[in-house]
Amino acid sequence: MTNTSFDQRAERRNRLIGLLRSEEHWKTSDLREHLGISQRTLMRELAELRLAGYPIESDRGRGGGIRLNGRWGIERLNLNHQEVVELILSLAIMESLQSPLLTGNLKAIKQKLFQAFPQQQRSTVSNIRKRIMIGDNAKANIVSHYTPPARRISESLAESFLQQNCVEIDYQSEAGERTLRVIEAQYILLNWPIWYIIAWDHLRLSSRVFRIDRIKKARLVDSRFQLRPKNMFTDMYMPFYQTI
Repeated sequence: MTNTSFDQRAERRNRLIGLLRSEEHWKTSDLREHLGISQRTLMRELAELRLAGYPIESDRGRGGGIRLNGRWGIERLNLNHQEVVELILSLAIMESLQSPLLTGNLKAIKQKLFQAFPQQQRSTVSNIRKRIMIGDNAKANIVSHYTPPARRISESLAESFLQQNCVEIDYQSEAGERTLRVIEAQYILLNWPIWYIIAWDHLRLSSRVFRIDRIKKARLVDSRFQLRPKNMFTDMYMPFYQTI
């Protein structure tokens, strides 16, 4: 019962913060109506938000005006490791596209976002960032033969890379030959829009590069892998790629 009550209060408080951010000015009567609470409860919630550091201002007079100071920025983002990586990766991809408009501050934004997360999360995310590399855009003749992989394949490959789980792939070579392999997704490379996996290949017992659009099936297997020495995989690519 206690947990339910706490969850309800947390949800109500989040709704109150959202309402305050959605408009420049609120009447207390309107806030009460939206939240379905009494004047006393509303005043208590507002007082606790002020104690928590929210710059809430109120106007005296009929109706009672409430507002959240317009200079207040977004609160700390609550994202898991994968969401953080995807956010930073999206900024890094936009940076690599070298658009002439509205991209001049992407590197600074990326670093500020990274520093905003808790220390333990920054360490985990930093290790993942070092395994993702971005280079130039793919050449037109290569893109013309590119077909994005099925979503279920992309999801399996992403999980394999992030969770360090081995994955079994049905791979079709450039010559059309298909083989079944178990690989360790040690690093990934992007030549927009084409992704490559630099992997340890259990079939060949050596490092190999796989284009994800040539992977016809992907299935996670019940086996985890450890990261192998970096120079086994990245030395030949580092002059042409940057980590995110």
